[in-house]
This record gives sequence, structure tokens and C-alpha cells, in this order.
Amino acid sequence: MYVRNLRKPSANKNVYKFVSLKNGCTIMCESSLEYDCCYYLEYSDDVVRYQSQPKGYRFPYRGKQHPYTPDFLVHKKDGTSYLLEVKPLSKTFSSEFQDMFHQKQIMASELGVPLLLVTDRQIRNDVHLNNLKLVHRYSGFIENSSHLESVWSAVSQSSSICIKALPEILNLTIGEVFASVLRLIGLGKAKTKLDVLLDENSLISVA
Repeated sequence: MYVRNLRKPSANKNVYKFVSLKNGCTIMCESSLEYDCCYYLEYSDDVVRYQSQPKGYRFPYRGKQHPYTPDFLVHKKDGTSYLLEVKPLSKTFSSEFQDMFHQKQIMASELGVPLLLVTDRQIRNDVHLNNLKLVHRYSGFIENSSHLESVWSAVSQSSSICIKALPEILNLTIGEVFASVLRLIGLGKAKTKLDVLLDENSLISVA
């Protein structure tokens, strides 16, 4: 078992840095696709914490032992964990990739942690990903805490409420309400459907 260190400077690699409130640290990623994957891990209710470039292992392929480092180690709310490989879909069709990945999965199972594959087709769902990016943009944003408290009070008193109904109720602008809603979603206090366009017509409720 070994650990790769993305924090060591390299002229040959770009390193993408994702600021994670869930983990309380910066997640270092080797590609923009891994970076985008972080949005899903950050705001998944099932994920407690995650790390990039966890301890690697060796796997057999064509008579040799090859080193391998998964892209992520993910810890779930139910106490289980899994390893994650992030790849463009176009790179997963070759027989070589499929054979090697199968061997990686066998070794991961022997180590007691399943290895899963996720591709750009799953990650780069424009609507869902853009919503997550919007939530993340406001995750550390507190311009007026009284607005946040007012919106939270209204949301917590309803089974669900439409965002566009809140400005009139609270005497706030739609911009002030929307910023507070995004912050509440980022905090895990409020929820809405993030796989459809998030706008003033969205229904929100207590998470």
C-alpha cells in the first residue's frame, strides 16, 4: 500500500483544488472530471466524507504486478466505504481497460472495499452539475444572516414551499431569498430536486 502526493509540485500535471466544507479541507484532483465529481460527493446525503488519491495497491495483469491508486475513497453514512475510479466514457471501451479494471476490482474486493467506475456521462449531466456548482458557490456565503434566519424559519414551518412565494412573505428580494436558499441547501438544512433546473419555481423543504 502506498500514497501518491499531489501536493508535490510537478511541471507535467495540473492539479485541481476543490474546497470541501464536508471534509474541512481542500481536495486535490488530477483532472477536471475528478473535480466535477467532487460536487456530487460533497452534496450527497449518503456520503459522510471522501478523500482523493487514497492508499493505492498492486494488481496482477499479464504476469506482472502493477501499481494503482484509486481516484477517491468514499465513506458512506451507513458505515460502508467504496473506492471510485473516474474516467471519460470513451476510455472505458477497450478490452485492455476492461481487463485491467476487472483485476483492480478483484484486488479491491480482497482488501474489503469495492471499486466502482463513474464516467463523464454520469458526472457531466448539465442541469444537475450546474445546480451543484451554484449551491457550492454560496456554501460559504453569509452576507446577511438575518435573511438566512428568516428564510429558514419560513421553510421550517412548511412541508414544502415555492421559492418565489418567499419574497412577498418575508419582504425580501428574490435575489436575497435565492442566495439564502442556496446557502441552506449547502448546509444540508433544506432540500430540493437538484436534477431539474433550480430556479424561483423550485419547491424546497426541510432536509
